[in-house]
Amino acid sequence: MFRFATRSACHAWLLVMLTYGAGAAAAPVLELPLADYPYNWTDEYRAPSMRQSLELSKDFYQLAHHELDQTFTNHPAWRFVTTSIFDVLAIWLPPGSAWVHEEWHRAVMGRRGIDSYNDVYDFKIFAESISVSEVRDEDLIRLKREHPADMIRLHSAGNEAQLELGLALDKDMFFRQTRAWNTIVRWDNYASPIAYMSLCASPEANTTTQEFLAKENTDISERDFTGLDCTAWVYDLFRPTEPYEARGMHPSGVGIDRYIQYRDLSTAEKDYLRLQYHLSYLNLLNPMLFEFRGFNATSPWNKQPITWNASVQHHLTSFGFTVDAHLFWRDAGNNLLLTAHNYFNKTHYFPGIDLEILDYPYTLGGRHSPLTLQLGVWSQPRDHGFTTAQGQLGGHAGLRIALPMSRHVLPYLELHAKSAGWQAGDVYLEKAFESRLGLRIQW
Repeated sequence: MFRFATRSACHAWLLVMLTYGAGAAAAPVLELPLADYPYNWTDEYRAPSMRQSLELSKDFYQLAHHELDQTFTNHPAWRFVTTSIFDVLAIWLPPGSAWVHEEWHRAVMGRRGIDSYNDVYDFKIFAESISVSEVRDEDLIRLKREHPADMIRLHSAGNEAQLELGLALDKDMFFRQTRAWNTIVRWDNYASPIAYMSLCASPEANTTTQEFLAKENTDISERDFTGLDCTAWVYDLFRPTEPYEARGMHPSGVGIDRYIQYRDLSTAEKDYLRLQYHLSYLNLLNPMLFEFRGFNATSPWNKQPITWNASVQHHLTSFGFTVDAHLFWRDAGNNLLLTAHNYFNKTHYFPGIDLEILDYPYTLGGRHSPLTLQLGVWSQPRDHGFTTAQGQLGGHAGLRIALPMSRHVLPYLELHAKSAGWQAGDVYLEKAFESRLGLRIQW
């Protein structure tokens, strides 16, 4: 469920106004995976995957912001007003931030063959909450019984989507130096998870959940799949073997009471949830949120000029949480993103590191062919265990190459392999090999 927190949005709005600045808009680079294997081939055909919804949402914002910037290039005040109005309305529209939040919930279920419906398509503008509906109790029972780690990840996938959308916009701003004004949408995606965690980690969650229940009847198809995401996440994290049916009967007398209230949590679960709420503020350790796009320096290796930036991200995971430190690096020939992962379950720490080389200027057939490489290694709790001290080594590797068939439209092929483990933006918790075909559109 996506929940829009008005108070936190107002605070973010004030910060946005303070960080607003004008600048000439550079055309964005759009990348859209048209086919994502094997996800699109689940149950004959299923879409969108996590990657497809993320790219579609990012492209939606980048293209709209660019056009508004171009339209009001000589009128900064109108650019600010129109972009602000667009970003606020887009929250409730496909493929805006609420849409991608819900699509990542749906992707986790879809990966296990569970059908659902994204209520963003009902166009309830300014709705206080938006659900993923048309989910059967029988499917949730099966998911919890057969794939408890997926059940835990299911609850946290919405916030994960928003944080990854924020990171994707940051990468465009730093590496591709897009100048379109993305401040509001980035603040929305970094601050909304904090507001959501604040609600879940307080007794106010009881009142909110009871309001949901009061509006429901015996029609199971109209119910959200989980209610407040974060309370359900910590409940299943601490109780992975508890049968889903143990939640009890819905107040209507029909179906399972899916929604976990704050009062349903143990003291240990409440404490852990409050810890996650406090850690979620780490997502604001990001100079790009305040329009510091990069810092100039000299390379310690070759004394050439470089530009760098850094940020921190906090994610809920299938085994606990991670705090990731990102280092952005740009010089005359390289775009590098180095990420130090710090994975935690209940009592133990596990490290990991990632390197991504973006848009490397590779030449194929005498034409420029942007190449992106990814490589990562990690130690994570074995079998996504919340209490285990045993680590499990793993990692991933990826390659994306755009084929130089046209100056503006470049088909691309992406290959990605991973071992068992949690990775932000990848729906598979087990080992997987994925391939994508798509289009890169550039001006």
